[in-house]
Amino acid sequence: MAISQDKKIDYQKYLLVFLLTAAIFAGGFLLANLISKKNMSRLDDLQQGLRIDILSLETQFSILNQTPCENLNESTLTQELYQIAQDLDSVGNNVGINNPAYVQLKKYYSILEIKHWLLLQRAKKECGLPLTFIIYFYADKKTCPNCENQGFILTHLRRKYPDLRVYSFDFNLALAALDALKSIYLIQPNEPLPLLIINKEAHNGFQGKEELEQILAKYIEIKKDEATSTEDTLLDESQ
Repeated sequence: MAISQDKKIDYQKYLLVFLLTAAIFAGGFLLANLISKKNMSRLDDLQQGLRIDILSLETQFSILNQTPCENLNESTLTQELYQIAQDLDSVGNNVGINNPAYVQLKKYYSILEIKHWLLLQRAKKECGLPLTFIIYFYADKKTCPNCENQGFILTHLRRKYPDLRVYSFDFNLALAALDALKSIYLIQPNEPLPLLIINKEAHNGFQGKEELEQILAKYIEIKKDEATSTEDTLLDESQ
């Protein structure tokens, strides 16, 4: 009789553990589903906002293209373009870089970059703007391990030099407008990456900060970093 009672108690324990496990699993599933729905809603808002920003910027291009030298607030326009790039990266991080919706937005943004580049090329010629252009072709980490670091260096230089304009393009993006841009500079399908076009001059492979500044010295006045300037001042004082 005692043995039967012990077995009954064991069954009750198993049932309790089962029910508790099921409750935890169900709660986790509901929580994950709620978080997923919240993330999808946020992502939809982000994508919609990005589409509106792109359309707004494209409309500005169309207006300014009529009279590029009149009331051209070029720096503001450029900052809007770079902000859209950051928002686009955020979308890619949320949905994955191979998501069809993200790829479409990426194509649209690439067209926008080309339009911006064409507008500023014309403004430089007709309005005398002292701009220097870098067209940067990159690929994923597997294809181009150094592309991410190259991007960081270009972002640093863009912020350091106000007259430097950087346009980044996925080398493998299937886009006719991008193919047309490649054809202008006779870029081949098997070009070593990263690839930089600096004022029509091609540079294959990774370019460090110092190397890039040496190249840019032909077009813009190179600034010394704060640390370098301080060291030079101390050296002068000691002599």
